[in-house]
Amino acid sequence: MKRIVFVLSLVLLLALSSVTAFADDVIINIDSTEVEFNEELGFPFIDENNRTQVPFRAALEKYGAEVDWDNESRAAIAVKGEMVVKVPIGENYILKNDEEIPVDTAARIVNGRTFLPIRAVIEAFGSEVQWDAALNTVVITTEPVDAKALYFAANEKSYDWDNYDIDAKINMEFPDDAGSAQSLEMNMNMTIFMEPLKAKVSASMLIPGMESLGLQQIVDMYMTLDEESITQYMSMPGETGEPSWVKQTIAIEMLTDLMKNDEETIAKNKELAKKYTEDVKYFGKYTEDGKTLLRLQFTMSGDIYKEIFADISDVMPETATEEEAMAVEMLEGLATMDIGDLTYIVYIDEATGEMVKMEMDLADMIVSMMSGMTEMLGVPAEEMEVLKSLKAVMTMEILNINSAEDFEIPEEALNAPEMSEMFKTKTGLEVEVETEEEL
Repeated sequence: MKRIVFVLSLVLLLALSSVTAFADDVIINIDSTEVEFNEELGFPFIDENNRTQVPFRAALEKYGAEVDWDNESRAAIAVKGEMVVKVPIGENYILKNDEEIPVDTAARIVNGRTFLPIRAVIEAFGSEVQWDAALNTVVITTEPVDAKALYFAANEKSYDWDNYDIDAKINMEFPDDAGSAQSLEMNMNMTIFMEPLKAKVSASMLIPGMESLGLQQIVDMYMTLDEESITQYMSMPGETGEPSWVKQTIAIEMLTDLMKNDEETIAKNKELAKKYTEDVKYFGKYTEDGKTLLRLQFTMSGDIYKEIFADISDVMPETATEEEAMAVEMLEGLATMDIGDLTYIVYIDEATGEMVKMEMDLADMIVSMMSGMTEMLGVPAEEMEVLKSLKAVMTMEILNINSAEDFEIPEEALNAPEMSEMFKTKTGLEVEVETEEEL
C-alpha cells in the first residue's frame, strides 16, 4: 500500500505540472449559438458511417445560406455569397460551384425530411467544423480562430502567476470483486504559491456504502520545494480516528529542477510545451458565472516524459531512502514507457485571457503508468486487469489568481516523523508480536 500511495501521489504531481459530459442528442453550434431543432424539422443523428447527418433547411438557414430543392435532380441546394453547394440525395459526392467533391457518406431523406452530412457541406463553404466528443457537439466557426495562438497566449500568462487556488473534482468508476460498478467521488482544494514553491492540499471523498455521511476528509497535505529536495507532509486519520502527521523527503535534483520557477526552467517548459502540444482545437464560447469562456481541446504527446527523463540514469545519484528509490524507479520507467497521448479540455476567460478551468480523462494515464510499474508496485496481474476497466475524469477550476490566501505549515506537520522511519517501526512491532505468539 505504501508504494501505491507514493506512486499515485507522484502521478498526480506530474499530471498537475474532467468532468466529461455525455449527451444523448447531437448539438449543432454555429459561432457558439445552438441551432434549434424540433419534431417538425427533425433532429441530427450519427449515421452508419459515424458521420453527423443534420436537417438541411434548419442548419443551412441558421448558417446564413439560402436554401432550395431541385426536384428533378433530387438535390438540396444552398447558396451563400458567390458559393453554390448542391447535395444530391444518395450520392457520395457534393457539388461546389459544379465541382464534384467526394464525401464518405451520402445525404438522405428520412421521414420526408432532407438530411445532409454537415461537415462536408460547411467545409465546402470555407468554414471550420470540429467535433466536440465530450459534449456531443458539432462546432461550426464561420470566421477563422487561431486556437493554438489562444492556448499558448493563455499558457504564457500562467507563468506570471505568483499564487492561485485550485478546486478539483475526480469521479472514478471501477468494478468490485463481484463485477458490479463502484463509484468514488473525490474533491481536492489546493493553494499554490510559486516563490518559494509551496502547496496546500485538502482531499475529501464520498465513500461507497457511506454516501449518507457525505464527503469524508481523507488527507491534508503540504508540499515544499528547496534547492535540494521536495518534502511532503501528510495527515491521515489514524487508528483512533485522530489525524496523524507523517512526512517524506525526496532529494532528487532532477525532480526538484522540474518544479523550479526560475527563468531557465520556465524557458525549458515553454520549449517542451510547444514541441509536444498537438492538434489544438477551438470548441466555441460558453457562459459560466457571468464570464464568457473559450473552450479549447489540445493533445499532449506522452513522449514529453521520455525526453524529460531520458538521461535520468546518467545523472541520478545514489538514493538514500526507499521513497527516493521508488521515485527513481518510476522516473526511469517514464523514460521508456509508452504513456500515449493525453487529451485536455481547457477554458480561457475571454476578458482576461487567463486559463480558468481544465478537464481531462485520467483513466488511460493512470492505467498506462501503473501497468508499466506492475513489478515495482507488486500488484498481481489479475488486479491490473481490473484496473484497466477504470474510468476517471477530473475537472479543475483555477481561482483567485494572484490573490490566494497565504498559509503556514503547522508545527505538528513540520515535526512529524519521516514515512520511512514510521514504516520501519511498524514493521518491527509486527515482527515482535508474531515472535511472542510463536513462543
